[in-house]
Amino acid sequence: MVSKFSYLKNHGPVLGVISAVSLFLVLPQILNHSLILGGDSLFHLNRIYDIYMQFKTGNFSYFQSNYGFLQSGRIINALYGPGFAYLLGALLVLVHNWINFQIITSFFAFFISGYTMFFLSREMGSTKKISLLTATLFMGSFWITRWSTNQSFMTWGVMLMPLIVLIGIKMLKNDSESLHVLPFALIFSLLIQVHVLSTLMSIIVLGIFFIFSMIKNKKRNQLLLKCFFAGMLTLLLTFNVWGAMLDVFGSEKLYSPFSELSMSNFTTDISVSTYDTTHIGFVLSLIFLLQIGLYFSKSVKFTTPNKLVTILGTFFLILSSNLIPWTKLSNLIPQLQSSLQFPYRFIGFTTVLLLAGFGVTITSLPSVRLKRYFEISMAILSSFLLFQSYMDLQNKSTLWNTDRPIISKSLNDFKSEYGNEQIKHIFVSSHLGKGLQIVTNESSDYLPKYYSADATSYNQRGTNGYRNKGDSEAYAAYGKYINRNTSAITKRVVNDKLIISWNAIKKADKIQLPIIIYANSLITLNNHHLNKDKMTLSTIGTPTITSPKVGKNTLILSYHSNLITTKSILIIISAWIISVIALIILTIKKRHKPHL
Repeated sequence: MVSKFSYLKNHGPVLGVISAVSLFLVLPQILNHSLILGGDSLFHLNRIYDIYMQFKTGNFSYFQSNYGFLQSGRIINALYGPGFAYLLGALLVLVHNWINFQIITSFFAFFISGYTMFFLSREMGSTKKISLLTATLFMGSFWITRWSTNQSFMTWGVMLMPLIVLIGIKMLKNDSESLHVLPFALIFSLLIQVHVLSTLMSIIVLGIFFIFSMIKNKKRNQLLLKCFFAGMLTLLLTFNVWGAMLDVFGSEKLYSPFSELSMSNFTTDISVSTYDTTHIGFVLSLIFLLQIGLYFSKSVKFTTPNKLVTILGTFFLILSSNLIPWTKLSNLIPQLQSSLQFPYRFIGFTTVLLLAGFGVTITSLPSVRLKRYFEISMAILSSFLLFQSYMDLQNKSTLWNTDRPIISKSLNDFKSEYGNEQIKHIFVSSHLGKGLQIVTNESSDYLPKYYSADATSYNQRGTNGYRNKGDSEAYAAYGKYINRNTSAITKRVVNDKLIISWNAIKKADKIQLPIIIYANSLITLNNHHLNKDKMTLSTIGTPTITSPKVGKNTLILSYHSNLITTKSILIIISAWIISVIALIILTIKKRHKPHL
């Protein structure tokens, strides 16, 4: 009990400030009672709605989207942050409202970001006051506000990046009280369950920390063993992620996320204006330059962790800039165009590393007066950045109540018979899936690629806006065969199966079904197994079926995986429960351990 009161006494004011800042940043949506539908919104709302309906109906399907994406059966969640998607789906079940869902998730994104940054700063040696200032600066940064303004999933990855850097700092210490296998594995596993691209960046960061720790540390064998056991536990806790990737990617060729051919146009720059995708903004530009300048000037003594985070932060800053010839580089390595797409994504780690380092640098200033001056300056800069973020969120929120409720119309398809007022009314109604039926998304992520075709044969609207022929081909085919399919069919879901029925006027009538067939899909037609070789598939795997009989015909679609089964999912869930309980017990024991 004493320990609990002590914790609240020490952290209560910090939690209060972080909560207040989080509330301040979600106020625009609360006051405007608005839904923010940005560029990535419809893609992720479909993902979350699919999980929501699985919980509501009890019809669970790990691979197929049987409810989201117009019940097309396409695979998304199994390959894109599956664990976190289920958490968000469960939250939507509780709130049953898109506006409340956005407000609550935005609050959590701000709050967790602030606390993880505060925790990292304290671990690195910053004072509580300075740690709180670095936390509020982080909360107001571009990538943390990006979930609220655009529903960018990278926000959730960046939110956890301070914990990744924290693991790196503990690697440097590598004593019995610092680096522990269980939290190491849980943090990294959580990130994998949230966002794969952030995970890949984190591997680079931890790899550099590991190499430096192996050079510096005398207990190399101990560090190796800890990393090995953490890695083994991580593989178990994330088997559903990499197992699904092996299953799907290993069985067929898929369309990747769209390719950005002109990557150099999406770098970020030091700037004196407000922040956006290609400008860091005045506040963080100033802090980054100060931290890097102080490091190279040698006027302030830098600790080993501070040196390393500053060097790494500078490295990621360079990667995010046009100092790297990204377009030329991506022509040599085309995979970068679809996997990374935008170099400005590196700025997330830059922000974490240089903010944490700056806090330590200010804390270590020898002059009390100078330190006080910097604390006041940080408070002013933080207020300025938070106000800028508030105004950005306010501008996005007010759009809902104008004639432009959908902020970004890129890759979104609208049913012409619905006006803006009708769209707004439908999105805030109790039927959460209705809005996703009238405003659809044409993204081609993870669709099967059976063959390449002339994109213009699919796209009556032309190919303007698509990055290359492959993207045009997939988006246009998806728009035609899924979003704008007018076949007279009915769909229902039983367990993990999607059941499609239609009435044929005559035998051998052909019908184009708005569903996606993968290599491991199982299809039955009128209770008879149907081989994929016996049907005509479009480039994205939508089938044209020859009706076997007059009257009602029924096709059943499901997905079979040898790796990801109900048994394996239960094992993974059990491993998570046991690991979290073990961590709680160890943490309680540590707090009650007498200090000699």
